[in-house]
Amino acid sequence: MIAMHQKNQLEPDFPFCLELHENLQFAPHWHHEIELVYMIDGHMQVGLNNKTYLLEPKDIFIIGRRNVHHFVSPAEPNKSVIIQFGLSSFGSFSSVLREGQFVKPLIKSWEKPKGNNKNYAYKDMEEQILSILEEYRDKREGYQMALKARLFDLMVILVRQLPIETFSSREKNRQISRLKRLDKVLAYINSNYDKKLTLADVAKVAHYSPYHFTRFFKDTTGVTFNEYLNAVRVIKAEEYLLDADVPITEVAFMSGFNSIQTFNRVFKKNNGCTPTEYKKKKEYEKEIAIFDKQ
Repeated sequence: MIAMHQKNQLEPDFPFCLELHENLQFAPHWHHEIELVYMIDGHMQVGLNNKTYLLEPKDIFIIGRRNVHHFVSPAEPNKSVIIQFGLSSFGSFSSVLREGQFVKPLIKSWEKPKGNNKNYAYKDMEEQILSILEEYRDKREGYQMALKARLFDLMVILVRQLPIETFSSREKNRQISRLKRLDKVLAYINSNYDKKLTLADVAKVAHYSPYHFTRFFKDTTGVTFNEYLNAVRVIKAEEYLLDADVPITEVAFMSGFNSIQTFNRVFKKNNGCTPTEYKKKKEYEKEIAIFDKQ
């Protein structure tokens, strides 16, 4: 997905989503829900605002509300669980999490409590996450109530055991203003990725000079304008490559690349394989899926 503001697709009466991912790659985006990442296998780089974190097996990563984040294309295979939940059904109990910022989003599996502190956030959080996975997998009678109960337990752990910095009203308004401006910019990029887009063109949309826009974009998303634009174009190219009748040369220009050489170079940098290799791999996977159904 390449949309900046990931719209809430969760059910209003039960704002919860759980997904298992392999080799997760996702362009910068944000949403109003809290997101937890639990690494099952392999390593993954996650960009959060303007910092990058390396997740290892069994690590837990917490993404707060209105935080711009992205998942970098992995050099090697990985598996992760993404749990996303809204705060609408938790009422006033969620006020701290609603307006707070997690000071330390990455919780390492090997970290131990310091001194006499008996709180062990990792152990307690992993226990709840594994319980959520079991309930979601089995879907026994009343599993949604059990999931909500586990989410309440998770929220208690987040509030009691993790340092949270609360935004002032001024900081909150500033953050929202930046996100609105960024949404406008990325909506423009996502609608015009197949055209020639210059830094100056996009800076005008944000009402910035190219210099100030460059700083604004990198500080807010953690990636440069060109990195985001290339990510959008590669993701679009992946969609076009699924059509066996579209030549790779045509895919390159449909995706906004001005030469097949540039297309091959950027695509391989982002995906670790050439467009031709990607197309063959997807065609093979499609044939295997058809064979399995027979």
